[in-house]
Amino acid sequence: MRLPHPVASLLAVLFVVVLPRCAPPEPAEGAAPLATATQPLTPGGGLRFMTYNIKHGELSSLEAIASVIQGQAPDLVALQEVDVLTNRSGKVDQAARLGQLTGLNFAFVPSLTSFDGGQYGLALLSRYPIRSAQRIPLRSAAEQRILALVEVELDASHVVPVAITHFGTTGATERLNQADDVNAALAGRPWALLGGDLNATPSESSITRLKTLLSDAWTRGGSGNGYTQDASFPTRRIDYVMLGSAWTSPVTAAVVGASSQSDHRPVVTTLILPWSQTLFGDRVPANTVEEADTRAVELGMRFRSNVAGTVQALRFYRGTGNANGYTARLWSSTGTLLAQVVVRDGRIPGWQEAPLPTPVALSANTLYVVSYHTSNGLFARDVSGLASTVTSGNLTAPSSASVGGNGVFAYGSGGFPASSYKDTNYWVDVRFAPSP
Repeated sequence: MRLPHPVASLLAVLFVVVLPRCAPPEPAEGAAPLATATQPLTPGGGLRFMTYNIKHGELSSLEAIASVIQGQAPDLVALQEVDVLTNRSGKVDQAARLGQLTGLNFAFVPSLTSFDGGQYGLALLSRYPIRSAQRIPLRSAAEQRILALVEVELDASHVVPVAITHFGTTGATERLNQADDVNAALAGRPWALLGGDLNATPSESSITRLKTLLSDAWTRGGSGNGYTQDASFPTRRIDYVMLGSAWTSPVTAAVVGASSQSDHRPVVTTLILPWSQTLFGDRVPANTVEEADTRAVELGMRFRSNVAGTVQALRFYRGTGNANGYTARLWSSTGTLLAQVVVRDGRIPGWQEAPLPTPVALSANTLYVVSYHTSNGLFARDVSGLASTVTSGNLTAPSSASVGGNGVFAYGSGGFPASSYKDTNYWVDVRFAPSP
């Protein structure tokens, strides 16, 4: 199902920008898709969204900025103060260059379509295909400010609107007008993501106004004051990630400790995709050497969800020592087999995942077991990995003591795993979709 995409704001004049890969765009009428490479979702079904005012690379270099970005492994990066072919930046297309340095797709949308021999504005870096971009002017008292609205295809069923902006500096009234324009452009887009330098502290009226439509990721999942500017010794929080109303899963947010690459520090937020959740995501075992036990064994984990939904796939982490051929299973807490599926090898070592032919409905706050069978042991494990509760999104693996043992195993040709040893995590997981 494609996410909602209503018409843009009546308060803002809408321009569509065609974004070539190696040259600055010219505003033009009509939408045009952007040709970019398709990439799958991260194994954990999560999304890392960064916002970063790079001050057109004036304080360091694009290479240094790219290193900061790569260090956070983001999926989406909202950039402000980006030069394309300006004289002051040596006629470099900074959006294209950062895309090249990070290996990410890019889109540039100009705030100023003619500036210093080139253009100046906003950009998005994306690990996912970029399908279109729009330039929406905001009411501005001095320098023209805009909202860049970029459609990103996370997978075949989910296209999300990613918005980038940089509010003005003439005063709170200008920024309040700009907040109203942003709200109007994003109204009816519950999956919207907004990143930007808003030049306003959290108590200002413009931020309050944005929060009538969007939620502040830092308020939801940040720790500390969230200060981002000035980067060398930050005393203000003026850089934000904000989320549309559909982003109801837990989030985490952090300020990146980049003190010299720009005059702002970036903010990175990790989102759980509500329609595709796992417990362990793309985490890997700390014990990279598989257990030397070579007996056939069923290995699993007890888990539950705090909402009703469906298990869509079963997954486990396979090291290089495991034999070929696996069967993964889903059980009730008492041992009733609910589903099983043969797992074909994926990347090794790495997470193996098998979709269920028919998704299995789960009841809220009900314990289940997910497991897989290996014929020659040599399984990944972390002793004490489930001594404490593990929670991600709506999913929870209870602490071992609270459920009489977690993770679980059963030696033999395959059967319900009920024994436990030293609260070991055997790295078995599900892909879960909450009910609408």
